[in-house]
Amino acid sequence: MTLAERLAGLRHLDRRWIFLLLALTVALPMIRPIGLRVVPGEAATRFYTAIDTLPAGSRFMISFDYEPGSAPELQPTGVAVLVHGFRRGLKPVLVGNWALGGELADQALRLARGVLRRSADPHDREIEAGLVDGKDFVNLGFKPGGVIHLKNMAKDIFQPYPVDRAGRRAPGLEIFRNADGRGFSMADIGLIVSLTGGNHGIDDYVYTAGEHHRPLAAACTSIAIPRLQTYLQTGQMLGMAGGMPGAAEYERLVGIRGSATAGIDSQSMAHLLILSFILLGNLSWQAGRRLDAASSESGAEGERA
Repeated sequence: MTLAERLAGLRHLDRRWIFLLLALTVALPMIRPIGLRVVPGEAATRFYTAIDTLPAGSRFMISFDYEPGSAPELQPTGVAVLVHGFRRGLKPVLVGNWALGGELADQALRLARGVLRRSADPHDREIEAGLVDGKDFVNLGFKPGGVIHLKNMAKDIFQPYPVDRAGRRAPGLEIFRNADGRGFSMADIGLIVSLTGGNHGIDDYVYTAGEHHRPLAAACTSIAIPRLQTYLQTGQMLGMAGGMPGAAEYERLVGIRGSATAGIDSQSMAHLLILSFILLGNLSWQAGRRLDAASSESGAEGERA
């Protein structure tokens, strides 16, 4: 059988083989990431730098403003930011403007501590073993209200958050104590990071910037990148991780292989497979046309004879 006949035969390939190949191509890199090279872009690098340049011991806020449907794009950034912050000796204050923000924050904390605990670096394991809830991090949970809630928080952070998610009196937690004895306020937050899945995310923090006066950074879903890019251009945000690619870029900068890195591996391999199918499909069609034309000419010559 000639190469042209083999290619033409692909026209009759059972489509179930295509579905099986695509399923394996998507699933295997998720189970065992390949680690394809990810080159961090300017927006993700600026986001990383905004956290990396905070002085050790600084408190910074991570706002979990999304639902589980957006978690594949946003949760990896939240985990990577927490790992980065803990390594830098920073103290994250977790909040949420979406109803499940508190639960997603707890999940991100567990995942980040797991990354540190399983690290090959003894210093990472030492950091994780020394983390104390209420001293090195706190989850204040979800509060409704959007812009109005953020305006109240800017005036007095403990007005909407008198207790943390575990029910402890928030003003009495060690993470909120200042060495000079003054009361804790938004001025003590070094940076606000919003993991934005839609409304009541980074937009609300930008709208209330005149009240809280804090620098901002964000992670967003891929569909929101063009809209939020404006905030980077105007300087209203210091940096941004856009969608799963942005999350993978941040993971690369932090030096971990998380779910975003695996997701990008899976997407990249699936795209290569689809391009291969397109190429083979075109070659098969061309080969089939030539064989059909040759067969027609042969038949016509036979009739004339």
